[in-house]
This record gives sequence, structure tokens and C-alpha cells, in this order.
Amino acid sequence: WIEKAKTFYFFGFFEGETGEKAPWILRPSITFPIAFAVVGAGFWVTFALGGISERGTQVKDELDDIVLSYAIVKNTLVLAFAEMSK
Repeated sequence: WIEKAKTFYFFGFFEGETGEKAPWILRPSITFPIAFAVVGAGFWVTFALGGISERGTQVKDELDDIVLSYAIVKNTLVLAFAEMSK
């Protein structure tokens, strides 16, 4: 079964099924840095033009109340057990 598995072709972006080399523009050493540069430049432009901002005060919702009340109950129980173990 190992010999049969060696003949399987798994899809790849940068090589053909025949094993031929991809054109130079599609080599990962070129395309990945270009992709990161484009995404980074897009982020910078979006941020510079005010597309990313934080406004207003933090909103408190029901989940915050549940989490905070759980922390209070937990701390109370820990203190109670600490007092009992003295």
C-alpha cells in the first residue's frame, strides 16, 4: 500500500500533475511576500483613512454580568473554605 500511496497526486497550487515547474511569477518565494505586502498595505490604507477606529465607551452586556457574578461567587467560596480549614 505504500507504493500505491506514492503514486497519489495531491493538489498543489505551485506545481502541475506532471511535476513541471510553475512559471517564475507563481513561485511561493515570490507570491507569498507579495500577498503579505498587499494585505499589509490594505490594512495600513484602511487604518490611515479612518476605517478602523474605537469610539465611545465600552458596552456592558448580560454576559459581563454573568462572568463578573461568577467571579464574586468563586472568590466568596474560596474565602469560606479557607476560613473553614483554619
